[in-house]
Amino acid sequence: MKVAIKSNKTKNPKETSNKKVKQVKKKRLSSKKKSIKRRKAVAVIFFILILLAIIALILLSDLFNIKQITVINNSKVSTEEIIEKSTLAVEDNMFKTFKSTIRDNIKSNAYIEDVTITKKLNGEIILDVKERICTYILQMENNKYAYINNQGYILEISEEPLQLPIIKGFSTQEIATGNRMDAQDLKKLDILIQITETAKSNGIKDIITTIDISDENNFILEIPSEGKIVQFGDGTNINVKILWIVDLIEREKGIEGEIILNVPDIKKVYFREKV
Repeated sequence: MKVAIKSNKTKNPKETSNKKVKQVKKKRLSSKKKSIKRRKAVAVIFFILILLAIIALILLSDLFNIKQITVINNSKVSTEEIIEKSTLAVEDNMFKTFKSTIRDNIKSNAYIEDVTITKKLNGEIILDVKERICTYILQMENNKYAYINNQGYILEISEEPLQLPIIKGFSTQEIATGNRMDAQDLKKLDILIQITETAKSNGIKDIITTIDISDENNFILEIPSEGKIVQFGDGTNINVKILWIVDLIEREKGIEGEIILNVPDIKKVYFREKV
């Protein structure tokens, strides 16, 4: 027969006391954390209310109205057009419209590459404009011309050709103001820029009136004032080729014909008189 023996082991009074102290401390710590969270929440709400009040003051106060709109560094696009594009107006609150919106509005004109906007506390807004510069012309159908810059952006379409090199043989289809030439034409444009810049440094850029870029392996330059067409070849040996053009123009002065530069050996360049 088994007899259950009840343990006479009793809890240590000191351990019990320590446990109770820990529980009290834990409750106090939890309460303290909750109190800190409440204070932080109140502080955040208070800060937001102050911020909203400041914003309201800025937007409603006459102190921040526009007193003057100044446009600088523009030449092609008129000051009036830039201000109209910006949608800014004197006596409007200067913080009413974001800078990014103003910038995008002004850049809707293809001639505007970028604009820096400065808002001054005296009520003046300064629009510092960076314009694109027309450097070439695309000859289109129906006697129309598209003005482009060195990055291939189409700036304007007109019936009047400028005194700039005319590009023929391009492949870009979507010719519209604000668009950009396609990747294939941009690659050719890079070579064309090197050709014309080298021609400029050698004094013959202004007499090159037309460049045909239809064949990337043979750019064709027209120099009507000298009665000559240049079979330039590809974008290699540009400096040497330009020097050959200068030399052959002088040697064959007054004689119409072709300067043949698209030869395997650059030393075997020659002139072919027109028959």
